[in-house]
Amino acid sequence: MSEIKIGQFIAQLRKERKLTQKELAAQLHITDKAVSKWERGLSCPDITLLTSLADILGVTTGELLNGQRSPSAPSEEVEKTIDNALVYAERSTKSKMVSLQNIWTASFSGSLLLGIVVCAICDIAISGTFSWSRYPITAILFAWLVFVPLVKYGRKGIPGSLTILSVLIVPFLYVISRIVGDHLILTIGTRISLYSIAYLWCVYLIFRKSKGRTMLAAAVSLLLTIPLCIIINIRLAKILSISPFDGWDLLSFAIIAVIATALFVIDHFTTSHSSGK
Repeated sequence: MSEIKIGQFIAQLRKERKLTQKELAAQLHITDKAVSKWERGLSCPDITLLTSLADILGVTTGELLNGQRSPSAPSEEVEKTIDNALVYAERSTKSKMVSLQNIWTASFSGSLLLGIVVCAICDIAISGTFSWSRYPITAILFAWLVFVPLVKYGRKGIPGSLTILSVLIVPFLYVISRIVGDHLILTIGTRISLYSIAYLWCVYLIFRKSKGRTMLAAAVSLLLTIPLCIIINIRLAKILSISPFDGWDLLSFAIIAVIATALFVIDHFTTSHSSGK
C-alpha cells in the first residue's frame, strides 16, 4: 500500500467530483490540512474514515486502498470481507481508546484523591482539626467534577464540563465564602464567573461552527476577550470604587487586537490556498 499512490488517487477523485479540500474535509468532519497531507502522501486516512471517504468519492474501499479503480467489478464477497475487516478494526480502535480514556480518568481521579488525603492528614497533624485544608479540599472536589468529563471523553466532554461548571460555580463560591467568612467572594466571584462562563460557551460554539478554521476561531475568541475584560472591569470598579481602566488594560487590548489581526491574515491565506487546490 503506497501512501503517495493513495493520495494521488484521492486528489484525482476529489477533483472529478469538483470538491475542494475544504469541502471534502467538512463532509468527513476533519480539517482540510488532513486532506492535504493525504494527497501529498504524507499520511493515510484513518481507518475509521475509509468507508465514509470511499462513499463520498464514489469508489469501493478496496479501490481506495489500492489507489486505483478496479478494471473489473469487485465481487460482493471480496468487498464485504473488506468492509467487515474495516468495521472490526474500527471497533478495535475505539475499544483501545475507551480503555486509554478509563486509565486517564482513573489516574486523574486518583491524583486528586491523593491530594485530598495529603491535605487532610497534614491539617490534622498540625492543627488537630480541619482548618486550612477545607479550602484545597473544596477546590479539588470542584475541579474533579468539572474536569472529569473532559479527561474521560476529550473534546466530546467539553459540553459536559462547561455544563457542570455553569451549574456548580455559584454553589462553590458560596461554600468558599462561608469557609472564609467574606461575602465579597460570593458577590464579586459570582458576577465575574458568570461573565467568564458565558465567554467560554461562546468560544466553544465558535470553534464548533468554524468547520476546521481554527485560526479564524482563535482570532474571534481573542477579540471577545476585550468586551469581556471591559465588562468585568466596570463591574469591579463599581463594587470596589476604583478606576475601571489603566494603561496596562489599554496595552493588553492593543496586543490582543494585533494578535487577532495576525490570526485573521493567516486564516485568509490558508483558506485561499486550500480553495485554490
